[in-house]
Amino acid sequence: MSICEKGRIMRTHKIVRLNTVGWSIGFFVAVIGAASGASADEGVTKGTAVPPSIPSKTRVVHIALTDVTSVAAKKGWFAEEFAKYNAKPDMVLVSAYGGTGIEAALLDRGDLHITQRMAYPALQHRVNGLDAVIIWQGVNPHPRRATTIVLADSNINSIADLKGKSFGSSLVGCPYYASLEALRNQGVTVDTDFQKGDARFINITGAAATSAFLAGRFDASGIHPATSTTASLYIQKQVKELATAVPDGIYVTAGGRAQYFAMRKWAIENPDLVKAFLVVWDRTVRWLDSENGAHLSEAATIASRELRISKALALYGLKDESTISYSYGVTNYREAVDSIKKFQDYQISVKDPFYTKHHLTDKEIEAFVDRRFFAGGEYFVDSGKNGKGTAEIVPDGKTKAERQVTVGLR
Repeated sequence: MSICEKGRIMRTHKIVRLNTVGWSIGFFVAVIGAASGASADEGVTKGTAVPPSIPSKTRVVHIALTDVTSVAAKKGWFAEEFAKYNAKPDMVLVSAYGGTGIEAALLDRGDLHITQRMAYPALQHRVNGLDAVIIWQGVNPHPRRATTIVLADSNINSIADLKGKSFGSSLVGCPYYASLEALRNQGVTVDTDFQKGDARFINITGAAATSAFLAGRFDASGIHPATSTTASLYIQKQVKELATAVPDGIYVTAGGRAQYFAMRKWAIENPDLVKAFLVVWDRTVRWLDSENGAHLSEAATIASRELRISKALALYGLKDESTISYSYGVTNYREAVDSIKKFQDYQISVKDPFYTKHHLTDKEIEAFVDRRFFAGGEYFVDSGKNGKGTAEIVPDGKTKAERQVTVGLR
């Protein structure tokens, strides 16, 4: 997909105007819920390697501003950790002012160093030529990370009822793939480039999709519940769910995992700064998930101010089991690689219009995941719970879902 757009990127305390021209890219729209997943290599300890000398010139690390990274920045954890390497953080708010083309252009220009997407968009970026590497991968998400919904007063009550109806989602979005898998598993197909399906497909994204859905322009939608553009639908009880992502399906076990990635050249030149980021990420996730979620209200207050959204939306994004905000990580390099291969192979097998024509080789996927930041690598930071990559911290003996404070309709 070719995206030519003029974007305005807001950074903390300043606005930078950029022109992005002629960037072709695909996108799979991310953090993250409760699931269990990976294991670290046996006998491996955390890496401690750093470059032989710290540069005398202060380096600046451009980090995508999200609810979680905004907390780490406001608490001073980024500044504290990066100061050890004569560096400082710069938080870049990408999502509010543009789409994937802007994000890709920022990465390519060096105006964004570290950003987060789910496995599918990160893979799309790489397939379309963005020379980035994965520095961290999350564990399996909760199936409600992506849902198929209709309006609350709709007479559509099941996936089967979607035959002859219309389905709207972003063709380059994460929920699109989750919904298609859920529909396919129940015998309902959706229009593609290759065939006419049981349901008519409408390619639409962002706030425009929410507005069109509420206006009745299409019958069902594939979404992430825990985003600022969709959480209000749940909070205000405007929708009902027909399906979640398939439990143990390709989305939950592969395509829906969150990933942090960075440009390859920058990661090669600054592995100490990548490691510093991962140290802060781990610290922030453990803080958010500690003391039975006691810090989530404070985190939501910070996120709402930094992202310019209501606290109710920020709180939903952090507390709901559909969260795309945070999780623990897969520590095993081979598991991270295999999950990406698994997702791509599945999409080819079901004749996905994009992956049938464009995909990476196994060797390219192996090079896409930067081994240095996984177990056994010299810059590894163990972000799995107890080194086992589990998504849960359960200080009170309950799972995250059991102890969750629900903000919206459930």
